[in-house]
Amino acid sequence: MRNGLKRAWQDTAVRQGTLVFMAARLFFTLWAALMAVLLPPPVDVDEGVRPYLDEPQLNEGTAGLLLGPWQRFDTQHYMRIARDGYAHEEDSVFPPLYPWLVRGAAALFGGGAAARLTAALLISNLATWALLILLHKVAASELGADAATRTLVYFVLFPTGFFLFAAYTESLFILLALGSFWAGRNGRYPLAGILGFLAAATRLTGWVLVIPLAYFVMRNESRFTFHVSRQTIYRLLFTALPPLALVLFMIYRWQLGLPPLTEMYGRYWHQSTGFPGRDVGTAVQTLFFSGDVRRSEIIALALDFASTLLLAVTTMLAFRRLGVGYGLYAAMLLLFMLLPTSPVKPLYSFSRYTLAFFPTFLLMAQWGRQSWAHRLILYPSFTLALFYSGQFFIWGW
Repeated sequence: MRNGLKRAWQDTAVRQGTLVFMAARLFFTLWAALMAVLLPPPVDVDEGVRPYLDEPQLNEGTAGLLLGPWQRFDTQHYMRIARDGYAHEEDSVFPPLYPWLVRGAAALFGGGAAARLTAALLISNLATWALLILLHKVAASELGADAATRTLVYFVLFPTGFFLFAAYTESLFILLALGSFWAGRNGRYPLAGILGFLAAATRLTGWVLVIPLAYFVMRNESRFTFHVSRQTIYRLLFTALPPLALVLFMIYRWQLGLPPLTEMYGRYWHQSTGFPGRDVGTAVQTLFFSGDVRRSEIIALALDFASTLLLAVTTMLAFRRLGVGYGLYAAMLLLFMLLPTSPVKPLYSFSRYTLAFFPTFLLMAQWGRQSWAHRLILYPSFTLALFYSGQFFIWGW
């Protein structure tokens, strides 16, 4: 076993991914504990402002330092699903894989609120560790070893990179999505389809993987014939697994007697489906022509708006600089994200969803070869990461 660990450590991706993970994990742990000491959350329950969703507050002792700061926002929906299933209809917009894993792992820790949150953080952090190793391998293959570590650093220190270490679906979804994409790119279509299915069972947007996966299959067909072989049809069936997960989730919700997803998003998230990009106009109106918005909301919207512009630019560049597969993944994901529209919270959580755009971080690593560009990316990103993670820890949004 010792020899196996030694050989694994000699793998550059394993070594660099592990080091970046450990450094970032330690940093956010200490930063969260410091925020808990300096700015502890109020002990009174206010479900309108600090929705613990009937979970006990973990704000005392060691649990208060290590777990309490992560007991925030959507985390509580996942904890409630792990505890009660889909007994509360507003939770039914979240696919089941992550909370099911949390429920299973929490049983190993004895159950209870602390056990559920511990299990959720463990799952997310193990997924982040594996994700950083895989992302290094992908970046090294596409860009070279010099850019691979930069990719990881830009990724974890993105202003919303702390979500990779939180009890959210970010790390698990991106690990499965990147694994599916990379398997498809390398011709391992059954594995790509299975991982894509699991990605879509973690987050609804995972269904978009069908497009780049189908492209990878058809790319191998002869361009001089319209004949599609039986083997190609067999491979295309695997590419249909991601949308199948979405269909099965819809059927599962229907069997539980839950309202349609569109109704849930409208009722609880004030979102409806509209023309792609309509929210961009609403964001511009709110940012530059509305004076009746809280400063914290303006700051959050500004980052969401800047993230949208970054994604628009890098999605177009991905086709030319990284290849059609990367461009299709980013374009489909961006299109799907631009469909919801909300007069209350335009471009909601776009800065967090940016983490799923691994082509964006590969392109940033290319730009970072220039020292001035590296500093221009890293310094503001790290500063904003401090601010946004601090806001998260103190219920600041």
